[in-house]
Amino acid sequence: MWRLTLLQRLILAMSIVAFVAIGASVVFLYIRFQASNDTFREETLSTFAEDLRRELAVDPKLSSSRATTAKARIRALHGQYAVLGRDGRIIDSSGLQESLIPYIGDRAQYFELPPHDDQKTLFGISIPIALPGSAGAIQVAFPKTHVTFDSVLEEFVRDIAWIWIPFVMVLLATNIAVLGFALRPLRKAAQEAAQIGPSSIATRLTESGMPNDVLALVKSVNAALDRLQGGFLSLERFSGQLAHELRTPLAIAKTRLSLSQDQIARAVERDFEDVERVITQLVDRVRVRTLHYEAADIVDLGGVATDVARYLAPMIVGAGRNIELKIENGPVLVSGAKDFIFRALRNLVENALHHSPENGMITITVFNVGISVADQGPGFTKGRLSEEIGLLGKTDREDGLGLGLSIVGETMAAHDGRIVLANLPSGGAVATMAF
Repeated sequence: MWRLTLLQRLILAMSIVAFVAIGASVVFLYIRFQASNDTFREETLSTFAEDLRRELAVDPKLSSSRATTAKARIRALHGQYAVLGRDGRIIDSSGLQESLIPYIGDRAQYFELPPHDDQKTLFGISIPIALPGSAGAIQVAFPKTHVTFDSVLEEFVRDIAWIWIPFVMVLLATNIAVLGFALRPLRKAAQEAAQIGPSSIATRLTESGMPNDVLALVKSVNAALDRLQGGFLSLERFSGQLAHELRTPLAIAKTRLSLSQDQIARAVERDFEDVERVITQLVDRVRVRTLHYEAADIVDLGGVATDVARYLAPMIVGAGRNIELKIENGPVLVSGAKDFIFRALRNLVENALHHSPENGMITITVFNVGISVADQGPGFTKGRLSEEIGLLGKTDREDGLGLGLSIVGETMAAHDGRIVLANLPSGGAVATMAF
């Protein structure tokens, strides 16, 4: 299952916060400027209405130059006005046949008229006239889009408010770069930890140059690795002691049986050999868990194959089988643990011996990327060829505990390699340790 890294989570969280901040800023600015716009519109309407009322106080017919100028300004802004009498009839207007809204007595009122015909939405004011005479109210209205502050708001949002977006984006990119730099020691520690495995348990995470908060985590991991290494070494010592304690009484029993000439003694000797092989595999199974080597540990696969062939040749010949060794293209060098590779190859050869027919040939071949062991036995079952290597309880072929191939599989995994099983077209099985 794919999961976000710590840096990706921080970037995602900061991006969400940035976009929320941009949205909140736009909404706040819109509401704030809309409120200011409404206030400015109302003040503009009040100013025009008050100008007409002052002129009406000195010139009831609004024929003076100042009155004419005030009315011309209203028309220039596509506005409309009406001077109403106390009975609601129009005394003077910008060409209206009737009042903008019905006369409402001595109460000031703001109003909005929906668009109709070719007329846009109008926002206006009606103020009473507390003067002697026949006049009762002055009404002034302008299209909403022609109030000065509307264009100011639009220009601000278009040219100024949107600067927030690139500004926040630059700030977000800067924060991401800072986060990447701050998390670099943690990524370095994670990469070093990913390289530590059974073959490099002596490796520790670098502590120099780490920030104090990351250093505490690195020291805790290194302390845990120290404890694991101690456990590995303790288990390895135990396995060696176990092998000694089990093999010694078996060797004594086999020696005593060899003094007997009875055929039953020979059969018991063979049974003891099988028991000894199982004990060796159990010990190898325990030891392979403690497998570790350094990068400087170089192994010659040809030399290991030669040692295994020399070690098992008496047993193979004594069992009525044959063995041959082929080394192709000179020395084949790999980084690994020689003793564990020896045990893994020994298990493959012993497995081939166990399933080889009388006078059958066991062939060990060393090539440029590994070692293969072939025999002339019945071959692997289809189920064995299709399953994963390394499961305890699965038999190598048709009998046994299944420890041999499990040991080889774990050994190869610790060497970043694998074991490949196949059946030969001419009959028999071949197991390859591919490095």
